[in-house]
Amino acid sequence: MIPVSRIRALFLGLALLSLGGRAVADTIVLKNGRRILALSAVEEGDKVKYLTTAGELSLPKSIVDHIEKGSGALMTGSPGADAANLAIAPPAMKTTGASAEVERGAVHDGSIDREYIAKLESAARSGERQASRSAALGHHLASNFEFAHGDMEHALDDARTALNYAPEEPVFLLNVGYLLLRRSEFKASLEYLERVRRFAPDNADVPKLEGWAYYGLNKLDQAVAEWKRALALRPDQEVQVALDKAATSSCATAGRLRPRWRATCCEHWKGTIRRLNPS
Repeated sequence: MIPVSRIRALFLGLALLSLGGRAVADTIVLKNGRRILALSAVEEGDKVKYLTTAGELSLPKSIVDHIEKGSGALMTGSPGADAANLAIAPPAMKTTGASAEVERGAVHDGSIDREYIAKLESAARSGERQASRSAALGHHLASNFEFAHGDMEHALDDARTALNYAPEEPVFLLNVGYLLLRRSEFKASLEYLERVRRFAPDNADVPKLEGWAYYGLNKLDQAVAEWKRALALRPDQEVQVALDKAATSSCATAGRLRPRWRATCCEHWKGTIRRLNPS
């Protein structure tokens, strides 16, 4: 069954298209000054729930200063708007015997077992490496559970806590980078992804996610170059789809230029992608 949040997001996405690529949006202003653009945002109890075309997410109301209704505009076909909606799954983690035990204990029966995770944290105080990694994994699994249930703020909190116990573990760094991308914090995400590159230079998820970050920053040349590196390391349908979207996005942007520049701009980006990804 398709989640209700996905259905609502789909209808909102269709509404965007019916408005010719431009629609009024809500802006969530956090107490730290950061602003989040959403299709719509509402207060429900102690949370602020907001819709993106990727689904429904939520934030604790305590960190939100206010919501500006109808204060922003989403442009479909632009890299910044498209980047928020790339269909890229979270980086996968290889399971070992030790991690399987933590997976069974950290999240079960439809909820996070905080008492179990607290025991992992207590064991990690010994300084033993495997104990520290288990504590990190417990928070990582909690983060994944919260993200799957739309609780982005707590998902990011647990992801960052995991790094307190295993600061050089690529999969935990990638998770923070991924969640920041989902929040359209592209520049902040690059800081974590570059750390992964230092520890795991051949990890294909690094250029895959860095391409996403550069795409969101409207640096299409760098985005395509990173995605080319990702494909050289590992075939990946999600990366190929992202490359196709980059070409479409550049041509859509060109469509808003003067006619005499339009064809040149569109052909430039298609040519760039063909050169970097000849297959």
